[in-house]
Amino acid sequence: MGKMMDSVHHWNFDKKIKALVSAALIITAAIMLVISSLSSTAAITDQTRSLLQEQNRAVAAGFENSLNNYKSLAYSLVLDNSVQRYLQNTTDVASANNTRNVLRSTLNMFSSLNFAALVDEQGNYLYKGNESSLTTRFASVYKEDFQNCRYVIGTDMRIGYTKSYYSYETLNLYFPVYDTNYIGKKRGMLCLSFNDNNLSQVQRHQDSSLHSGLAVLSSHGASIAHSIQKGAADGINMSWFTGDSGSCQYNGRFYLYQRIPGWSFYVVSSVAAADLYASSAKTIILLLVLVAGAVVASLIIVNHTVRLLYKPLEKVVRKMDAVANGSLQTRINEQHMGADFKKLASGFNTMMDKMLELMEQVKEEQHQMEQIRFNALQSQIKPHFLYNTLECIHWQAEADGNKEISTLVKALAKYYRICLSGGRDIVALSEEIECVRSYLIIQNMRYGNIIDSNFTIDPVLENIAIPKLTLQPLVENSIYHGIKVKEGRRGCVVLSVRRAGGDIWLTLADTGTGMTQEQVDEINNGIAQYDECFGYGVRNVHRRIQLLYGAQYGLHYSRNDKGGVTVTICLPDRCIDED
Repeated sequence: MGKMMDSVHHWNFDKKIKALVSAALIITAAIMLVISSLSSTAAITDQTRSLLQEQNRAVAAGFENSLNNYKSLAYSLVLDNSVQRYLQNTTDVASANNTRNVLRSTLNMFSSLNFAALVDEQGNYLYKGNESSLTTRFASVYKEDFQNCRYVIGTDMRIGYTKSYYSYETLNLYFPVYDTNYIGKKRGMLCLSFNDNNLSQVQRHQDSSLHSGLAVLSSHGASIAHSIQKGAADGINMSWFTGDSGSCQYNGRFYLYQRIPGWSFYVVSSVAAADLYASSAKTIILLLVLVAGAVVASLIIVNHTVRLLYKPLEKVVRKMDAVANGSLQTRINEQHMGADFKKLASGFNTMMDKMLELMEQVKEEQHQMEQIRFNALQSQIKPHFLYNTLECIHWQAEADGNKEISTLVKALAKYYRICLSGGRDIVALSEEIECVRSYLIIQNMRYGNIIDSNFTIDPVLENIAIPKLTLQPLVENSIYHGIKVKEGRRGCVVLSVRRAGGDIWLTLADTGTGMTQEQVDEINNGIAQYDECFGYGVRNVHRRIQLLYGAQYGLHYSRNDKGGVTVTICLPDRCIDED
C-alpha cells in the first residue's frame, strides 16, 4: 500500500480526474444493472399490491355499506314514536306491545339481524330475536359486552364483534336513545346483533399463493376481525397509516390499508415480504452480489482518490493547527501547493494577514477604551475634595445671606456630584440633563445670563441610557465657539429627543455664530480620530460612543436655519436598567 501511495502521490491532476471518472463509470454501470433488475421485481410487487389494494377497497365498500345500513336502522328505531313512548313509560302496556311489533317487523325485514332489544335506564328491557333471550343470555351479558366494546363511534355509540351471545362472532351495536322532547335527556339504549357477512369473509380469507391475510381494525389499532397470522394484526401500529390509503412495511411484512369513509375503521391486507419477493429471489440475490461488488470497488477507488485529493488540504490543516497553538506568523508556501490549490493557500495567507491586522485594531481600540476610562476616573477623583469644599462654601454663603454665591456654589456642587455618578459610565438621560442645567447656571452667572435653554424631553425617554458627560462638552462648545463670540447678543441652546428605528436621536442646536459648510465637513471628517490628550473632548465623546455601542452610533454636525450649529447624537434605544 505504501508503494502504491508513493506512486499515486506523483500523479498529475488529470490522472486523478481519470480515476474519478473511472469510478463513476463503474458505479453508474452497477446502478443501471440494479435498476433494470429491480424494475422487473418492482413490476411484480406493484401488481400484487394493486390486487391487494383493490381487495381492500371492495371489503371497505361492503363493510361501509353495512355500517351505514346498521346506523340508519338504529336511527329509525330510536326516533320511532312507539319506542319513545315506551321508554318514557315502560309500564304502559299498549306502548310495550307497539314497540314489540316494531322490533318484530325490524327482525323480519333484516335477515342478518339476530335480535333487537330496548333497555331503559332502570334495566328493564324488551327483546325480540331469532332465539330467545335465555338462549342468548341477554340479561346477564349485555352490560358486560357494552363495557368491553372498544370501538366507540362518536360519544356513545359502540360496536363490538364478539362471541358474547353466540358460539360464533356477531357484530353487536349499542346505540343511546334520547328523548326527542328533551334535549340531552337519555331514556335508554338500543341493542342490535348482526351476522355480518363482510367480517365473516375477513375471518375466512386465505390466499394460498401469497399467504396474505385480511383484517378490520379500529383507528386505535384494535382488531375487530382478521385472518392474518397470529399476532400480526395486534402488532399493527396505527401511526404507520398516513392518509386514507397506502402501504407500509414492518418486521418483514407489507401492510396495505384502506380507511372506511365516515367510520374509524381500516381494512388492512398483510403479506410477508419473503412471499412477495419469492418469485424474484434469484434476481434479488444476483443484484445484491452485483451491488456489493460495485460498492466495494467504488469504495476502494474513492478512498484512494480522496486521500490523494486531501493531501494539499492536509497541509492547510497542519498550518491551522499551528495557528491554534499560537503561531500567528504561520504561512503556506504557495510554490509547493500545485497550480490547482494555489488559491486556497493564497486565501489562507491573506486570512492570517487580515487576522493580525484585526487583532492590532482590537488592541488599539482596547487601549483607547482603557485610556478613556482612566481619564474619566481622573476626572471623578479630582472633584471629591472640591465637591466637599463647595458644599461648605454653599452653606456659609447661605448663612451670610449671599444668594448669588449660594446659587453658584450649589450649581457647581450639583454639577460635580453628577459628574461623579458613583463611578458609573452610563447614566439616565435625566441625570445628564440635570448636569447640563447646573452647568448652564454657572455659565450664565459668569457671562451675565446670555444663554437661554429649551429642553423638549418626553418623560417616557428620561430613563434611556446615555454615556456620562456626553451633552455637557457639546453645550460647552456651543457656548465658547458660538454664543459667547456674538459680541454681547443672547443665544439659545435647544435640545430635543426622539425615538426612531430602534435608536434614540438627540438633537442639540444653538443660535451662535455658526460655521461654514467647509468647517462643518472638516469636523465630521475628523471627529472619528481619537485624541488621547483630552478626556472628554468632542472627538472623544464621539469615539467613546462608538467603542461602547458600535461604529453606526456617534455624533454628526450640520448647520441650522437659525445661523448656528446642530449636532445630532445617535444612541441605541436602551433603558438605564438594561445597561
